Amino acid sequence: MKNRIIESLKNLKISQNHHLLLAVSGGIDSMVMLDFFKKNTTYRIAACYVNHHFQSESDKMELLVLTYCKNNNISFYQESVNSSDIKNNIEAQLRQKRYSVLEKVRCQINADFIVTAHHADDQIETILMKILNSSSLSSMGGIKPLNENILRPMLSIKKHEILDYAKQYNVDFIDDPTNQDSTLTRNYLRNKVIPSLKYVKDNIHIPFDDFQRKIHDIEDLLSFSTNEFIKSDSISYDKKIYYINKDRFLALPFLLKINIIKELISKERLFYYSKNLLLELTAFLEKAVIGSEKNIGDSKILVDRDFILLTSDLDITPVYCEVKAGEVIENDTFSFHWDYDKKPQKFLDDPNHEFVDAENFNNKLIVRNLKNEDVFSPLGLSGSKKVIDYLTDQKISAFEKRKTIAICNKKDIVWIAGKQISNNYRLTDKSKLVAKLNFFRK
Repeated sequence: MKNRIIESLKNLKISQNHHLLLAVSGGIDSMVMLDFFKKNTTYRIAACYVNHHFQSESDKMELLVLTYCKNNNISFYQESVNSSDIKNNIEAQLRQKRYSVLEKVRCQINADFIVTAHHADDQIETILMKILNSSSLSSMGGIKPLNENILRPMLSIKKHEILDYAKQYNVDFIDDPTNQDSTLTRNYLRNKVIPSLKYVKDNIHIPFDDFQRKIHDIEDLLSFSTNEFIKSDSISYDKKIYYINKDRFLALPFLLKINIIKELISKERLFYYSKNLLLELTAFLEKAVIGSEKNIGDSKILVDRDFILLTSDLDITPVYCEVKAGEVIENDTFSFHWDYDKKPQKFLDDPNHEFVDAENFNNKLIVRNLKNEDVFSPLGLSGSKKVIDYLTDQKISAFEKRKTIAICNKKDIVWIAGKQISNNYRLTDKSKLVAKLNFFRK
């Protein structure tokens, strides 16, 4: 037992210079952990007891931890949490409150890690719970030996070894009476299910260790495949939008698809899926209806004709203003100005500038966002067409459509800025009044 715990600490690169805050409840697991660290290591340690005031022995357990620390010259910290407001999902909410106060103490005393006494039997319980809850693949891998600043060096130690240590070294502890409450899922698994499994398989830890290794192997493979796809020509990035090759992406296994999305979103901020979002995303990607979209955290995913689009740039700036000849308007996304000009001898091959017939202008143009019902006559066509359909034909992405700006003469669209002018405002030999329009996207 000693060698395995010490080896675990070495593998996790926990040096003798690290300051450790031990989470001690007064039960056998954490009291053995406290005694072990005191007698077998030279780490600088402190202990914290979190009193939930949830069961009858709370105060006695606190006193036990305090007494041990006092007798062994170990810094002791006590924190309380309010459990009276917890009505459901008791285990999860108490755990969340407990880790929150432990982190507060860790910061206060400038400790490097919080150390818990989770062991091999806890690992089995956790994996079973995650399977029953249809948790993520990563969660089904069980408890991690190091998760951010939470350290669990006893995951290779079995419960009977902890019992043997307590007996051999006369470690005092108090059994938590709530451990016998089999209405709680974890306790039911511990008291009812796992003993039955041990009847079938005496050394039940071996298949669960094997299950863990396989989950971790799958995670490694998933991570590798995700990175390879992201590095490939299947994804491009432009103007805060990821363009993902639609056919290649939708052909991937679902786990790989959602991992790619998570990785891309997490480049800006850490992101985790909820169960409901995963279910919704499953249906969304299975249908993959062109034009459909879905919010994913602070980002949005949208199905276009040839691409799956992903962006966190969701805000579309509302635009509506009148611009007189010679005036300039500017915002965070574009600038526009126009003025009367001479007919060009040679047209510019530049989408930022256009020359148009200004005969019917009344010295001002309207600059506004595109509307779904907008219709215009694209240059070269005698008939009219919905602007949205025209942009679709030009393979303009749905995100770009939203940001498209219309330059209008009263209600008439003169120019889909940066895209196409209206045939009704083209220059001809009969054009007497000419205007130059200038639009620059930032």
